[in-house]
Amino acid sequence: MTFDNSSHRKNTRTQVWPDVKATLKMTDPHTSSRKAMTFEGRVGDLGGLGMFFITRENVPVPAKAEISIDFNLGKKADMVLSARGETVRSTSEGVGIKFSSIDMAHLQKCILERMNR
Repeated sequence: MTFDNSSHRKNTRTQVWPDVKATLKMTDPHTSSRKAMTFEGRVGDLGGLGMFFITRENVPVPAKAEISIDFNLGKKADMVLSARGETVRSTSEGVGIKFSSIDMAHLQKCILERMNR
């Protein structure tokens, strides 16, 4: 995937390993029933302020989400990062997410451990 939004982005994002999976959990912002929604996909790029979530599913924008990023394909629980954020834009390849809460120390640990495999 080639994605260049450098003319709009203030902070850098880096492409990650192609097998890094993510799950978004949110309530449907377009219904009054507050229906729970879950989306599975991959992480296209990742930075301290946000990420690009690759999916062909129709993810609501804008919507608040709980995000789970699995750097190790479910093999080690400490290689799963939890974050909160909001979907901010949508393309045919997925959605851009701006983080509102993320443990930067845990993100760094996951990246370093993955690099040293």
